Amino acid sequence: MNKVLVFRFFFLLSVLAVFNACKHEDPYPKPKSYFRIELPKHSYKKFDDSCNYSFEVSTLAQVISKPEVPVEKCFKNIIYPKFKAVIYCTYVPLDSNLFQYTEYSRKLAYEHTIKANSIEETEYSNPENKVFGTSFDLKGDVACNYLFYLTDSTNNYFAGSLYFETVPNYDSLQPVLEYVKEDIEHLINTFEWK
Repeated sequence: MNKVLVFRFFFLLSVLAVFNACKHEDPYPKPKSYFRIELPKHSYKKFDDSCNYSFEVSTLAQVISKPEVPVEKCFKNIIYPKFKAVIYCTYVPLDSNLFQYTEYSRKLAYEHTIKANSIEETEYSNPENKVFGTSFDLKGDVACNYLFYLTDSTNNYFAGSLYFETVPNYDSLQPVLEYVKEDIEHLINTFEWK
């Protein structure tokens, strides 16, 4: 009879353990998270070819001529293969039409107001090298996160726009975006006309 009591005790104990384990507590949603991205220290190299300009570009980037555009037009793509990002660059010799191009860049930036949370404009002026321009930092889930143009105010116009080859999600792109923006600002500050 002792064995039957011990068996019943263990059976009752295991049934209680199963019921206790199956008891549901209120679930708590986990916050959205993203992979941690290890970004290397910034380093730069000089880009200088037959075009009418030169600048320093990140060592992580490759500067190539835009496909399907003649090389002498000096349209460039600055590609970040690791980040799946591209800065599309355009060069135009001016013919008393600076206003037309600067307004086109401004219009292009402000077309993103539908999706952008804010757009921050920054003016650049380097009278010593005759480099003047404006950058547009677009915050939010926009296709183009950063645009800029540079000019000498008389003969040359250079513009760039940053795109990521992914669905625009500002929160997940932000670490890489800040990294590339720092590279673009370095490009702007080291830009020179020939």
